[in-house]
Amino acid sequence: MWRCPECRSIHAAEEVDLAHYYRSYPFHDIGEQTVDWMLRAMYRKQLSRLKAAGLKPDDRVLDFGCGGGAFLKFLKENGYANVFGYDEFSEKYGDKSVLNAQYDLILTQDVLEHVAEPWDLLRQLDSLIKPGGAILIGTPNADAIDLQNPEGRVHALHQPYHRHIFSRSALSSIGEKLPWKFEQYYPTQYSNTLLPFVNSRFVMHYFRACDDTLDLAVEPIHANNLRLYAPDTLFWGLFGGLFAPDSDVMVVYRRNAA
Repeated sequence: MWRCPECRSIHAAEEVDLAHYYRSYPFHDIGEQTVDWMLRAMYRKQLSRLKAAGLKPDDRVLDFGCGGGAFLKFLKENGYANVFGYDEFSEKYGDKSVLNAQYDLILTQDVLEHVAEPWDLLRQLDSLIKPGGAILIGTPNADAIDLQNPEGRVHALHQPYHRHIFSRSALSSIGEKLPWKFEQYYPTQYSNTLLPFVNSRFVMHYFRACDDTLDLAVEPIHANNLRLYAPDTLFWGLFGGLFAPDSDVMVVYRRNAA
């Protein structure tokens, strides 16, 4: 990985065969049937951001990079019928016909950093959004990553999957190259809530108390791990939402109406 001295974004030094790695990507297995109470709490916060961007019940919504489709299920359960998903590496949502339409709102959560050519993706999103529509981009924050201490942000770096990680300044200037108007910057990820044990700081603590691999996100809770019964587990579980790191952020843009 290397950091651009001008925009401070981080890039992978070598290309990889992304299709090879995504054949066994665990997050594609988080399907529509696995929306539990914790995930619902996170999705309620994500939905609040969509609503703040102007989402209406009858809007056409595209979840670009939807994985197993869990958020799509959540939206449908909450009265949003015109929701569609696309994910190049998902067998269920790999149908490109959804890319032949336009949408009132596009969400692309944890996708921009995964693609080989991020500006190709951004131009594609521009072709899919209606004039006046909103584009919400959730992605890691390069400013929060110290390349001299990669272990401290191993999941934000997420090699070999993350190819380009934008800095805040780079994310906030996307509209300079596209007909988009910058509207909102969220300094934390949607997974950070004030509900007990549903916050990004607690997740970081939980991962480090276990084996610190991303597989923990799709495995049963390791309740037999004695390190989880230390006092700091309870502290981060109850109050971690007040100390969320800015390692994952979101920007909201609106396509110019004319």
